[in-house]
Amino acid sequence: MAKASPHILVVDDDVVVLKFIEFTLKGLSYKTTLAKNGIEAIDKAKAEHFDLIISDLYMPLMDGNELVRHFRNTPEYKHTPFIFLSGNNEEETWIKNLNDGADDFITKPIKQKVFVSKINSHLKKAFLRKEIIAGKEKSDISYEKGTIIYCANRTRPFPIPRKLVKTNIKVVYTDSDFFMALQGANNWGIIIDDAAAWAMVILDKIVEITSTHVPLSLLISDPADSEKMDEFLKLKISTFLYKNLDAKLIVHQINSNIQREHELKNKYLNALNTAAKRSPIRFENEFSDELNDFQIRILHEPYDKLPGGDYYEIINVDEHCKIVVLGDVMGKKWDAWFFVPAYIAYIRSTINFFLNRQEFDFVKSPGKFLDIINQYIFKDMQLTEVFTTLSVISICTKRNKISVASAGALRPYYYNKSEGTISQLNIVGTLLGVIKTTKYQSLVHDFNKGDKVLFYTDGYTEAVNDKNNEMIGDDALFHSLNKFKLDSELQPQDIEEELTKTYNVSKFDDDRTLLLVQRN
Repeated sequence: MAKASPHILVVDDDVVVLKFIEFTLKGLSYKTTLAKNGIEAIDKAKAEHFDLIISDLYMPLMDGNELVRHFRNTPEYKHTPFIFLSGNNEEETWIKNLNDGADDFITKPIKQKVFVSKINSHLKKAFLRKEIIAGKEKSDISYEKGTIIYCANRTRPFPIPRKLVKTNIKVVYTDSDFFMALQGANNWGIIIDDAAAWAMVILDKIVEITSTHVPLSLLISDPADSEKMDEFLKLKISTFLYKNLDAKLIVHQINSNIQREHELKNKYLNALNTAAKRSPIRFENEFSDELNDFQIRILHEPYDKLPGGDYYEIINVDEHCKIVVLGDVMGKKWDAWFFVPAYIAYIRSTINFFLNRQEFDFVKSPGKFLDIINQYIFKDMQLTEVFTTLSVISICTKRNKISVASAGALRPYYYNKSEGTISQLNIVGTLLGVIKTTKYQSLVHDFNKGDKVLFYTDGYTEAVNDKNNEMIGDDALFHSLNKFKLDSELQPQDIEEELTKTYNVSKFDDDRTLLLVQRN
């Protein structure tokens, strides 16, 4: 089945800008909806689903910052890419925009090549995020942890015998409650009562968002209404439930749908587990290395004891230098397991090739290495569709420096002993495999005695606090490092134990890796 064309909402009070963007996006075969102000944009977003939002910063009625804050507080748009347009290129303005929830900005006058590359980049990452979330949902197949979302009429809910249904039923009465429930870890299906007018108004939007990964059932009051049934049959609805049937028959059909989903997911997961266990890639869970007075400590835990997307590599340059790489392959669903060997091969061969030729200094310019790897990936027919984060860390004891380049990785925490401060290193970059012409920056930093730098993958930041059911974020890494910053023999295990205890994390639902470099 062909993928639906991305649907983009463009908000600007300048008609000329709207038409230019509409023309550009149509040339990319993207569906476009235009709005002249923030209030109109919000109204349109209630009726339709958008994959990306482009908005002017300065507009009447509602400025862009207020608009992005609104969307970030709306469950279904919490992670939707939001890009600002503005002629204001002052750094303080853009920092405020990013803090309010924007993902990126494009300056006016719009340069078409820059515009197109940024739109494509954010759409790819957004699509990838959805695939990763869907893949994680497939890993949890227990009835007890799953939910049926029932969209009901508040005054006249249909009496489904909930005790007879095999799983939990979450009843929702508003669109905001529905989209909040949709963020749950494992939804077995959605039931929409045709008497729930609020849900029927946005039925097209619900179908568009959910039909590819959550079965959708419609609870019909009058199956004899042929005109309505003809309209429903045009939609991607999995099953129809009829209110005029005996309640036991309705429950039987609901349970049959759940059972079918359970069996499909079970077969899917078992097949992947078998393949993953045969993978030749096995990393040491705990790794230690020394380079003069520099220490390298790694804690690596694959999800559910199976090889996954996280990977690391230590490469010796000479008696003064080492190169450490840390990455996370993010394939569609569970493809990451099978692409790690290819990435490792690229990394090893490329580093060894250029070390032997001595064409550039890895210690000064690890970003150039990412430039080359990114180009190679685009020549590979398979890897170009699978993205990866990658941090390249060069350690040089002769110069007492550490150099970092990043492709989509989380920003590491750096403890500066002389100043007694912990801060995130300002090194960011686009995921490998997203934009062919990306140029990656290198950050060279003095590394003195007592200094520490902590790298980590999103298996930690996306762990959930059992008490509030929220992701712990990177603040948890900051506080855990802060507790042990003075320890001369700090181990990654200490940081993980502190994190799990303080933030009430009983389990991790993804691969996770901590990389700690310290100088004693």
